[in-house]
Amino acid sequence: MTIIAIDFGTSNTAIAILTSQGDRDISTPKTLCFDDISCDFATPDGFACLVPSLVYVSGKQQFFFGKQAEKQAGIQLQSQDHSKRLFQGFKRDIVANFRSPDREIDGERYDVEAIAEIFLMELWQRLRLQNIEPAQLILTVPVGAFEAYLNWFHSFADKIQVPNLQIIDESTAAALGYAVTRPNALVLVIDFGGGTLDLSLVRTAPINEKSQVTKAEAIAKSDAYIGGIDVDRWITEHFLRQWGMARSQISEVDWLKILKLAEQIKIKLSLVTEVTETWLDEQMISHEMSLTQAELTDILEQNQMLEQLREAIDEVLTLALNKGTSKAAIEQVLLVGGSCQIVAIQQLIISYFGKSKVKLGKPFEAVAHGALALGQAIAIEDHLRHSYAIRLWEPYLNQYSFYTLFEKGVKYPCQRPEPLILQAAITGQAEIWLDIGEVADISQAEVTYDGSGRMTSSQLLKQSDFRSLAINSRNAPIHDSSNNYQVINQEQAEPSQVCIARLEPLGQLGSDRIAVDFAIDERRVLIATIKDLLTDKLLINQQAIAKLE
Repeated sequence: MTIIAIDFGTSNTAIAILTSQGDRDISTPKTLCFDDISCDFATPDGFACLVPSLVYVSGKQQFFFGKQAEKQAGIQLQSQDHSKRLFQGFKRDIVANFRSPDREIDGERYDVEAIAEIFLMELWQRLRLQNIEPAQLILTVPVGAFEAYLNWFHSFADKIQVPNLQIIDESTAAALGYAVTRPNALVLVIDFGGGTLDLSLVRTAPINEKSQVTKAEAIAKSDAYIGGIDVDRWITEHFLRQWGMARSQISEVDWLKILKLAEQIKIKLSLVTEVTETWLDEQMISHEMSLTQAELTDILEQNQMLEQLREAIDEVLTLALNKGTSKAAIEQVLLVGGSCQIVAIQQLIISYFGKSKVKLGKPFEAVAHGALALGQAIAIEDHLRHSYAIRLWEPYLNQYSFYTLFEKGVKYPCQRPEPLILQAAITGQAEIWLDIGEVADISQAEVTYDGSGRMTSSQLLKQSDFRSLAINSRNAPIHDSSNNYQVINQEQAEPSQVCIARLEPLGQLGSDRIAVDFAIDERRVLIATIKDLLTDKLLINQQAIAKLE
């Protein structure tokens, strides 16, 4: 049996393959390389072959990918529409639910999902051209991925008609990629790539004494939407301030040139203490770009990157301690992703855990190689990364709030101990609609500049972000009254809400009408059972609402 794992990254993508026969592996995990679109990246253990996550639209339904796209972008750098033809960082746009504007190129419109699908479809077709017919495809996702991203991934798998699809979070896969399969090993994976920071505290244990199957349990997780592409932008802005220039004063072509040089400086500063590059502007005037490791550290501090890393580590350690696991019990800290090669990042992590525990041997391939373990004797036991809630309408405040159903960190399968009681909101109400969604904590900070051009930044502000599981739904407002909840009837609502309870006889004001029991099964599916309290009838019996990744 051939198994393929794809670690789709913001900056680079790794594709790994494993061949097995029955329960016996007949090959070791191997990273696939496509000569014309892949690039070699230096690691402490040698070189990793990756495909840069780049797409260049050269014409109608004509595309360049990876290394080819980068080369084509360089050739066409002076063209007026060059900047809109090169797509990069599109994975993070989907993961973070930040919507980049669509681009119209040669009469066709492209959004980030379309470009991501074109990119992954190219990789899939190249596998087929090499006569690789995988019996199983494993895709990796960030720890904090929301339902919309996961649904998009499943949609892509349906289009390529893969017979067996599995999804694993990148941090847990990385632990397996570092060959951490010894029973009861406790490791912290810090996956810091181009677009996201993901942390996962993972423990391995045998399922039972007779079984040879290894179980990986994710004890605690944390994440932030920050990564290497942000560092490149901050370095670029640093030099523009040195030269007394504003972003609006340079062309898009020059911005991309400086951004590329900034990325090269960042990479080189992982090996040496100072780097100097030169940018030639459109008037062929040279501008020196000199940066030291200490200056890069200051840039990271000013833009709150190091603070966000500290907070993410503290969150994981606090969650672990609440479950009886101490910081001292962590055996290894495994670093994954290009941003983990930044010296300041490594120094911060070492200051937390000590140099002997921190490992950086497979920063680019650990995730893809570890994901292949899902096709072998590995079972993953996990906890919810996000909280899940039902959205409420507060009429006196004229705003939405939400009532939490399951807190993040809960191990599944699980069930709410008490049903949720709902009331009708208007006389004659025929239906009660449930608007259920994911809740995540979002951190934000504002960076400003004083009269001398020095950066200052505010403290990180945290707020909860509710994202409905309904697709294209008009959310039915829910009224909170003395711990009972009323759902306002919406005759014009779209027929795509998450869950609907139809009332017969019609609902009346002032009385409890339905009781909803919620559970999450072993497949991470949210289940709802609804009983009509007036008629004592079961309206909905264990309806699957959504897959919770």
